[in-house]
Amino acid sequence: MKPVMVGALACQRDSFLFDRFKTLVVSCEPKKDKDSITKGYEIELQDTILFPEGGGQPSDSGFLKIVEGNDSSSINKKISVSHVSRSGLYAKHHVKEPIEPGVTVEITIDEVKRLDCMQQHTGQHLLSAVLENKYKVNTVSWSMGGIVTEKKPVLEPSDYFNYIELNRKLTEIEVTEISDDINRLIINFPQEITVVERVSEDDASEVNVSKMPDDYDLSKGVLRTIHIGNIDSNPCCGTHLKSTSQIGSILIITNQTAVRGSNSRLYFMCGKRVADHAKSIKKILSNSKELFRCSESQVPEKTERQCKQLQQLNKREQYWIRKLARFVSEDLKSTLEASEKKRAYFMEEEFGTLELLLQVFKELFVYLKEKFEVYEIIICGYERQTGTGSLLILSESGEKIFSLVAKLGSLLQNLKGGGGKNGGKWQGKITSISNAEFAALTNYLSHDFISC
Repeated sequence: MKPVMVGALACQRDSFLFDRFKTLVVSCEPKKDKDSITKGYEIELQDTILFPEGGGQPSDSGFLKIVEGNDSSSINKKISVSHVSRSGLYAKHHVKEPIEPGVTVEITIDEVKRLDCMQQHTGQHLLSAVLENKYKVNTVSWSMGGIVTEKKPVLEPSDYFNYIELNRKLTEIEVTEISDDINRLIINFPQEITVVERVSEDDASEVNVSKMPDDYDLSKGVLRTIHIGNIDSNPCCGTHLKSTSQIGSILIITNQTAVRGSNSRLYFMCGKRVADHAKSIKKILSNSKELFRCSESQVPEKTERQCKQLQQLNKREQYWIRKLARFVSEDLKSTLEASEKKRAYFMEEEFGTLELLLQVFKELFVYLKEKFEVYEIIICGYERQTGTGSLLILSESGEKIFSLVAKLGSLLQNLKGGGGKNGGKWQGKITSISNAEFAALTNYLSHDFISC
């Protein structure tokens, strides 16, 4: 069995084949990590409707259902294909379980993902063609926006955008004109999209192959050219729509990002993404409107006002933190001077932020080094609302610090931190504190240290 080469795969010859495609397993090789442990398998099929990543388009994902093989108990078993890669001229399907060569499988693809990729990719071809034909602006590269995955099931509004890198920035007027031109080619004057395959013996000298992958041997492989009416003709391995009408719509924003000198990134999205993006923005806007108790048009004004108020509150908080830290540090100094063992502690039980603790340390640092040869200070804060805490241990001795760390660690299960190897300051964080742990900490400090 010889597999079909990338360029002539079933998914490339008919991009609307979504399921019930039967083929044979040609090979199945284990994927091993650096320790030679198998982390999955690469399966090569005789043909496939799962597109291997390429041309700026991500690979398809889907399932292989075993429909015929040596082990009758595995019939109808579905194996997930996480992604498909290209190795030279051939496609490799990445799976978690092996399938023996010679077994017949039926392929089903993620149809929603495929249609989305085709709308974005075909839209990019059309956008680049209009830019080149009308404005003589060249597309340097492009990148498709976010794809929904198990790790990221919900996209941010900005994730919906693709971008093309151009050799210059466009004006707002140009962006508006381009949007109108493309939407006319989608709605009023739809263009047929066709694919021409050239095998190695054909004369393909008129096709620009400069962007073909270096590891794809054109002398043996297949060169595909995507034609959009008489508007555009470009080599591409990706899956495409059959008509520009299937793009649905295009949204291009005027905001651009400067890259590599005078180059610019133009952001756009096509098809269903436009509606999905609108829904996500609408949800955010509606939530903001409810929080601010205002109309949608007032949200920016309210947000700006809240930001200014927050800045003022932060300045006020910083002022009172510094004030409180001075009082606490003076109390700690007095407590240490009166203590025989030179052991003192400070506890803030309500809003004991790390910022407050560090400010207290800042007020004490020079004084401790100049005034005391030995000392042990514990400064801790608890934030009741979040159930978390912060803790500083100060001493001239690293040995004393780590003895205290060990003791406190036995009381507080989620205490982690570092520093103080040679004395000075150990800084820790408690990610969660139970009532029993807080009581144990308070009891230990009140018995072994003097409260300031």
